[in-house]
Amino acid sequence: MSAIEGFAEETFAADGHTFRLFRKGDGPGVILLHELPGLTRETVELAEWIADHGFHVVMPLLFGSPLQNPALGLMKAPFTCVRKEFNNLAAGKSSAITTSLRALCRKVHAERGGVGIGAIGMCYTGGFVFAMMLEASLLAPVAAQPSLPLFQPESLDVEPEILAFASSREDTMSLLGLRFKDDGRCPASRFERLEKSLQNRTGSAEPRFRSITVPGKGHSTLTFEYEKALSEGIDTREQVLQHLRAQLLDANSSTS
Repeated sequence: MSAIEGFAEETFAADGHTFRLFRKGDGPGVILLHELPGLTRETVELAEWIADHGFHVVMPLLFGSPLQNPALGLMKAPFTCVRKEFNNLAAGKSSAITTSLRALCRKVHAERGGVGIGAIGMCYTGGFVFAMMLEASLLAPVAAQPSLPLFQPESLDVEPEILAFASSREDTMSLLGLRFKDDGRCPASRFERLEKSLQNRTGSAEPRFRSITVPGKGHSTLTFEYEKALSEGIDTREQVLQHLRAQLLDANSSTS
């Protein structure tokens, strides 16, 4: 039986890391990476919403327990932050776990087919999608309030050469970024660095990186403070859905 009702559960291992996967839905694959409090009910609700809108969602359990209480997850945060799988302080360096997540991209794409897959990182895992852009199957990455490396607002948790490779891709891969305007953990300077680092595809006017800034103070654009984003006039989930459809469904129909 699955630890999360309505989701199939399996174990996945690659590059020295093993974690549980929770899956639901039909359509192109979308990997959803939970944020620092853990795989909470709020993240599961987001996964269900994405699945209900035509995608197969895969949630790897990166730390903590399924349906973890957010308060408990935050209490355990210092222990999570010192684990060797995660890069918290070193600028210009990817977390080790991203090699396994790239393998997961290949697995999900092989199973689901289509032109490619999507991946959504949030907060602590927001920048993981940067390193995942090395994987050719990832066409629709989303970085929601990427918060690493800690205490270095202008830095990114990815090697510059990876961003250079992502810029050189000849396909339609496009990164969507989301943040609140007054978010100290994901300041504007981090997105400005991404804009400078990710170049448009050769001969294309479409930006490789597109960002959406929600007015006001907040952090969790897609889960805990999604309603706050709505009250500010921006439906962040709908923006993500449009991004996934444009990259994975519209592109699929145009090549068929």
